Formats: sequence, structure tokens, C-alpha cells
Amino acid sequence: MELIYIGIFLFAVAFAVVAIFASVALKRAANTMETLGETLSDVEKKMNHITPELQKMLEETGRTADDINDKVAAADGVFDSLNHMGTSISACNQMLHSKTTKLPAFMSPRFMDRLTDTLKWGEVANQVYRKWKKDGLKENVNPSTSKKITRDEG
Repeated sequence: MELIYIGIFLFAVAFAVVAIFASVALKRAANTMETLGETLSDVEKKMNHITPELQKMLEETGRTADDINDKVAAADGVFDSLNHMGTSISACNQMLHSKTTKLPAFMSPRFMDRLTDTLKWGEVANQVYRKWKKDGLKENVNPSTSKKITRDEG
């Protein structure tokens, strides 16, 4: 029977040790929960302060995005014009390329000599025409009246 008393005593001691450890653990958990409650209370206060500022910032961001969207839409015409200009330049480039492939035939020395002679004779003809026109006007002016005489007046 004494063994039963010793067993009950050991069981009571073990229960007391478990109860002490449980109470210490529960006390620490209570302290942690209290600290967590205070932290969450501070977070709630800060969130209450930050939330209106975030709403203002989101509204401003929305206005900025709308403004950017309007400006990009306004610039679409410019980009379309640039696209059309690029297409036109590309077409001109292709046309010039097709025409310049024929250019070496026109750059031959014989062609250049003909071109130079044509320009010289054209300039001579232009000077003769100007001189003839200037001299023709002087002959058609009546010195006594200083007016131009037409061919009908004789």
C-alpha cells in the first residue's frame, strides 16, 4: 500500500509541476496577447491616419492618369502624322533609288559635254534675247512725247 501512496505522491508532484509550467506559459501568452493588443491598437490608429491620405493620393493618381491619357490622346495625331511622313519618305526613297540606278548612264563624259554645251548656248540665247528686247524697247519710244509707239501708230 505504501507503493500506492508513493505513486499518488509522485503523480501529485508531477501534476503540480505541469500546473506550474502551464501557469507560467499561460502568463507569458497573456503578456504576449496584451502586447499584441497594444501593437494592434497603435496600428489601427496609424491606419486611421494613413487611410485618408491614401485615398487622397489615389484620387490624385487617378487625375494624373486621366491627364496623361488626355495628353497621349492629343499626341496621337502627331504620331500619325509622323507615321505618314515616314511612309512618304520611304516612298520617295524607293523612287529615288529606282531613278538613281539609271543615273550612271547620264553621268558619262559625252552626256556631260552635251549638257555643258547646251547650257552655254542657252545662256548665249538668253543674253541675245535680253539685248534684243532691251534694244527693241529703245527703238519703239518716241523721244518727243516719251511714250511708247505701237506698231499701229506707225
